[in-house]
Amino acid sequence: MGEHMVDFKPFPVGRGDALIIVPPFARLNAPTLGPHLLQAYAREAGFEVRVLYANLMLATVIGVDNYMTLCSSTLALIGERFFAASAYDLPPLGCEAEKMFTPETFFSLFSPETLTPERLRSFTQMHAPTPFSLDMPALKRLEAQAAPWADAVAAAVVASGSRVVGCTTMYEQTAASIALLRRVKRLSPQTITIIGGANCEGEMAEGIASLSPALDYIFSGESEDTFVAFLRQMQLGQLPIQRIIYGQPCQHLDDLPPPDFSEFYEQYEQYLPAEAAKLPQMSLLYESSRGCWWGQKHHCTFCGLNGQGMAFRAKSPQKVIDDLNYLLARFPTRWIYMTDNIMPHTYFKTLLPRLAAEVPGVQLFFEEKANLSLEQVLALKQAGVAEIQPGIEALSSSLLKRMDKGVSARQNVTLLRYARSAGLPLVWNLLWAFPGDRPEEYEETLALIRLLRHLQPPTGMYHLSIHRFSPYFDRPADYGIEHVRPYGSYAQIVPAGVDPAKVAYHFTASYPCGSHHCLDLIEEIWREVEAWQAAWQSSISLAPGIRIHTPPMLTVSREAGERWLLRDTRGLPGTTDNLQLTRSQVAAVMTARPFSPSAEITWALERKLGVILDGWYVPLVTAEPTLLREFEPQPKPITLQLAPIELYS
Repeated sequence: MGEHMVDFKPFPVGRGDALIIVPPFARLNAPTLGPHLLQAYAREAGFEVRVLYANLMLATVIGVDNYMTLCSSTLALIGERFFAASAYDLPPLGCEAEKMFTPETFFSLFSPETLTPERLRSFTQMHAPTPFSLDMPALKRLEAQAAPWADAVAAAVVASGSRVVGCTTMYEQTAASIALLRRVKRLSPQTITIIGGANCEGEMAEGIASLSPALDYIFSGESEDTFVAFLRQMQLGQLPIQRIIYGQPCQHLDDLPPPDFSEFYEQYEQYLPAEAAKLPQMSLLYESSRGCWWGQKHHCTFCGLNGQGMAFRAKSPQKVIDDLNYLLARFPTRWIYMTDNIMPHTYFKTLLPRLAAEVPGVQLFFEEKANLSLEQVLALKQAGVAEIQPGIEALSSSLLKRMDKGVSARQNVTLLRYARSAGLPLVWNLLWAFPGDRPEEYEETLALIRLLRHLQPPTGMYHLSIHRFSPYFDRPADYGIEHVRPYGSYAQIVPAGVDPAKVAYHFTASYPCGSHHCLDLIEEIWREVEAWQAAWQSSISLAPGIRIHTPPMLTVSREAGERWLLRDTRGLPGTTDNLQLTRSQVAAVMTARPFSPSAEITWALERKLGVILDGWYVPLVTAEPTLLREFEPQPKPITLQLAPIELYS
């Protein structure tokens, strides 16, 4: 066997009307939803569609750890570089591969006079904090296996006899898709090759079409109906004339059958048997809605997730319950990752109250809007929602207004407090470098986060990226944005003659930005976030091999009768670890209300037990939910009232 021969036994995909390939660098720890939705819809129409997890096949060849490392560096587009030679006959790892990690290549967000080289390296670390453990020689050794791997997979695909072979592409899967499909076309010119997925949305479909003549058809947008119509046309020998096939948003999601993930499990055990014990802990993906109900009203300025499918549509509660029970009965997991951009708000009354009884034991992930009440947080927890991703993004109300988030800093802090009290984990980020932002907005942030060590920290702090389909991208002049251009890496991983701007999703631009001129302050916030994360991860050893998680706390509890104990382990200056309180003190500390100077509030503020945000006293102290209910009756929905701000100056 030669130096770069690929040593694996291809999975017997079998014959069918179509084969959909999941190429690298799709995640390994869950099936991919899109191909299985098309598969299920086509099966109902009488077509046999198979799904091949080529990403698992590559992980077999290069190793799971290396594969996961290659998935971790979005800005450098490592996944696209890995297949640049195999897909486009570019140099190995693309053009100027030796510069792929230089900040100038992929982080050209500042003018040269703004940043010293040392500062630029620091901010590159902030924006992409995951260490990249492979050096250039190691990368080149792995890349040398890309073409032999693609040859072997393409040969197995052609041997399956499928008349239609397609790839799904989102994030960094395009070059791998083309590397495979060009080989399929070379081995079997009569095979019809197709490609679809998020990277084919809107204008990007034209960019994808320009990458290779080996792509016969490009599916753009939601494709259940167009894919089945295409298969019917193929049966009749009447293939479409147009190369790009545009789909329309599906209006009746209840008509979609549940996905069948069997092939993922079969192929995972085939290719990664040493990892098969992890299967019961993996999540299944499911969607209960498409579009964004908030985005229909107010499109968050930085968000490009919905492409051209913003219109919100949701499945009925009964459909969701039936589908979840179907999936959980067939596959060995209790974890469901909901791919919705935002949970349907009606589910608080219609779906969540039924889940615990009708889908017992399920553990769900949902994305949410951040203005949740305590009762809504508890409803999520009681329904089996194990984690949510609220769109917090900032702890300054004026920054949030710039984003058109429809929430305030007060609501964001309140959610952090409710979530800690209820034991509901969160996933959230801090963003910075918005058009028109001002240093004082970050000074507010720094002062606030120093008090929040007892609440769940953000996963990171990230410089704004301008995403395709976002208002910043579609209407740059409205925000003072000029010279929108794709990340520098894109030009290095596409063939000559292709416009990088047509295939790119991540862009940079020039715009007035106060935070670019207070970088010492931004670095201080970043360091504070790191300290917050470290404090949150603290633990103590109870016995050999037994540790318990001991994050800082700021909590009040009833000791006996009308005796109350406040415990504060944040370690802040001027605070006391243990403090006996009266009922009136607890009420003063725990009750959110419009700010009016008083001795009680002054006492609470001096001890850093609350803050003033948006004209309100906002308590920071957590407690058991029953105690929160006792001292903090749920207010009416908050109407955000902020003075108008300039979007840019």
